[in-house]
Amino acid sequence: MELERFTKSVIFKKIAVIMGVVMMLSFMATLYITYTSNTHRISKDIQTVMNSSSQLIIDATIFDNTEKSIELNRLFSNYEEIGSVAIYDLNGNLVHFYTNYTMHATTDYHLDYKEGISIYKGDYKLSYSLDFNNLPILKYVVFYFSSNVIKAIYTQLILLLFPFVVLLVYTLYYMYREVTLPLNHLIGELPKVGTGQVSVNSVKKLEGEVTVLAKEIDYADKCIYLHGLKMEALNKKLEARTLALNKALTIKGDFMANMSHEIRTPMNGVLGFIQCLEAQPLDDEAKRQVSYIKESAQSLLSIINEILDYSKLESGNVTLNYTPIAITELVRSSLMTIKYEAEKKSIILDNNIDPNLASHYLGDECRIKQILTNLLGNAVKFTEHGKVTLSVTLINKTKNGTCIHFTVKDTGIGIDLEKQIIIFDSYTQADGSISRKYGGTGLGLSISNSLCKLMGSKLEVKSQPSVETEFYFDVQLDEVAVPIVVKKRSPNFNLSNYANKHILVAEDSMVNQQLVKALLKTLGLTTISMVSDGIQAIDFIKQQKVDLVLMDCQMPNMGGLEATKAIRVLNLCHQPSIIALTANVLDDEKTRCLTAGMNDYIPKPIERAKLFSSLKNAFENGYKQ
Repeated sequence: MELERFTKSVIFKKIAVIMGVVMMLSFMATLYITYTSNTHRISKDIQTVMNSSSQLIIDATIFDNTEKSIELNRLFSNYEEIGSVAIYDLNGNLVHFYTNYTMHATTDYHLDYKEGISIYKGDYKLSYSLDFNNLPILKYVVFYFSSNVIKAIYTQLILLLFPFVVLLVYTLYYMYREVTLPLNHLIGELPKVGTGQVSVNSVKKLEGEVTVLAKEIDYADKCIYLHGLKMEALNKKLEARTLALNKALTIKGDFMANMSHEIRTPMNGVLGFIQCLEAQPLDDEAKRQVSYIKESAQSLLSIINEILDYSKLESGNVTLNYTPIAITELVRSSLMTIKYEAEKKSIILDNNIDPNLASHYLGDECRIKQILTNLLGNAVKFTEHGKVTLSVTLINKTKNGTCIHFTVKDTGIGIDLEKQIIIFDSYTQADGSISRKYGGTGLGLSISNSLCKLMGSKLEVKSQPSVETEFYFDVQLDEVAVPIVVKKRSPNFNLSNYANKHILVAEDSMVNQQLVKALLKTLGLTTISMVSDGIQAIDFIKQQKVDLVLMDCQMPNMGGLEATKAIRVLNLCHQPSIIALTANVLDDEKTRCLTAGMNDYIPKPIERAKLFSSLKNAFENGYKQ
């Protein structure tokens, strides 16, 4: 395993290759230098021997002295490296020849004379002239055995390269032991960093930069491990707090649903009976008193709706519903909501609609109207005299749609500059005394601002105290073709054709029982039975045929949703239509009702028109599974 890791060490391989190349270059350079120096030495040595023997050579060759020839050969035989010596006169005639006993005396060795030193058949061939008084008198060719030279070269190479090789081997071994192995160990420990299980003690005993690296890795491991423990503890706390928050949100949702039910249930009775009274023949004073009661009830209902709207926005349960918007109708209907209050205070209502605007745009008409109604309501509320103006202006058209600018301007009390930055906060008004003088929850502007953000806009304000106030926002809408509007005749709310239909009202509140009964009678329906909870409703349906059930969702013993599920699984010859009556107006309530098996959903307070529409649809279509 260590050998495998050793061979896989990239750094070690690179250093080994570099040092190997350096060693090879050094070897070749040494070989060249040694060879050159030895060749030069041989040339000098031969020339020295021949020049020092010039007198003996002259006597043996020129004077043809036999004794001198023998003595000359004896001199050459003292040099084992010399294989042969051939001496020529200047005409190229061989005048003396010596050969070592290890060589064969063949004259063809000496026929080629070329000044200088060369290699012939692996040995040296040296050809020079012999001078006397600086004049050449003879020429000679000496064959010199290269074996001794090679041995000398090898010896010099060994003596020169041995320390270098030893140093190279030691360096590589030291690097492997002190660098490569520790680094491989550290690399193997890196995946453990942060677990608290890094083991670098064997490396920390070493010296140098690797030890410093090992200590830093060990320190990082401990730091990350401790940080991980802290993060784990923090995550557990966050999980616990998230669970607590989710539980709190669930409790809050349940509370809002219960609050909606508990408050809207009595409001259902108040507004319902007001509608019944309005349908009765009353004198002028009675009608005026009924209108006052209705106005007060609607104001209270408006406050309840603001609280529920804020809760839905806060939890992110509000979505946009895009439909064609007629700008002119939107302005008219928004102003109608405050017309009565404005007339009571003699405030002029005005509107400015840009003629360049198209007649219809695609957007959420309900939410835009809700913003405008809030702003117009505040404008009238905080204006004692003067004027309130709603303006709609075309800003520009792009490929992404049309930018439309909405403005609500009044000549009311105005808002101080330092107060303008807090008026969009929840439950906040510009002055605490305002809530006492003018009333309200302080949620209107917060809800309007949240709705603007939902549509990708922002609600802004400009104001001069005691002069004027202007709220404005921009909305990006898509222009659409003018839809064909078919005007419908106002319904007469008469269902007397269905008077024979048996209607069961499941409602625990005695007031609401009487209210529903009274509303049904105003529609011409008279076959009505009453029960107080879901269990009684199931027992009643088992015993008698029922065509339609108006089912309250929250009742003692058994609620409307549970009762509906139980009724739908009964083996009945005729399954009744079931319409939910609920004071819970949160968005998911309708889905829950339909999922349980109900046919329709009517929120409380019950509107006579909505009740009429739902009943008519149920009678005409019946129950469809």
